[in-house]
Amino acid sequence: MYSYPLKFEFPMISLGRQMDVKNGDGGFIMRISDPFIAFKDEMTVINGKGSTVMKAKGDTSFRFLFQFASTSTSWNIVDGSEKTVAWVTNYWARMEEFKDVHVESPSGIGSDGRADIAGVLGNVAANMFNNKVSQSLPSRLVYKITDSEYGNVMGWVVPSRGTGWFDFLPYSTRIQILNLPFAARAYAPSYEFKLENLYGPTVLKLQKQRDLLVDKYTLEKTGELDDANERWAVPALSLVAMFERQRVKEMADW
Repeated sequence: MYSYPLKFEFPMISLGRQMDVKNGDGGFIMRISDPFIAFKDEMTVINGKGSTVMKAKGDTSFRFLFQFASTSTSWNIVDGSEKTVAWVTNYWARMEEFKDVHVESPSGIGSDGRADIAGVLGNVAANMFNNKVSQSLPSRLVYKITDSEYGNVMGWVVPSRGTGWFDFLPYSTRIQILNLPFAARAYAPSYEFKLENLYGPTVLKLQKQRDLLVDKYTLEKTGELDDANERWAVPALSLVAMFERQRVKEMADW
């Protein structure tokens, strides 16, 4: 359906959040708009003819005091007939690359079939250690994409291993770094889109570009993705770009 890499571009000045999605050849695909003042969290997606083709509806019924930053953590993307295209939910989760960090628990049964005290004690100690490690591991913001609010998982969007380190820093430290002149512009995280399995291969990669004037992201295709999956994956990743850009803006106090 598209020619990659796709280009996500935010205007320098806009009333509310707005992002244009363009083909690799520069052709316009769609524009996502989030009004500055609204009673509820809802974004509209328009095509090149100016027609609304999709909407992204937040899970909050209204915005508290018309806050510009969205308060929703779950979004329902629907087409023109109000049919759900994808459901995007974000939440903090443990780092999946640390899923194998653990101590093997020894067996509490000896070779003769009898209970082994040393093995039992070692098993208890190993479980306590593994629980402590799990609680201490850093977490980061991930995006789960399902076919409905409580439906089947269709895909995941997670920060790339090389750029996820930023979320491990204390919040106060992140603010101090991003408040340095042009530091927020230099921060260019990337995100990986995976179909169904969180630990599966990366199919699409979303990369923030370094630019002093406008915010730009590129979406590259790194694996196999058919048209049916592309239909919901690109709008979902467009929302992720909107959320992540807003997150950096808030920390940098733009």
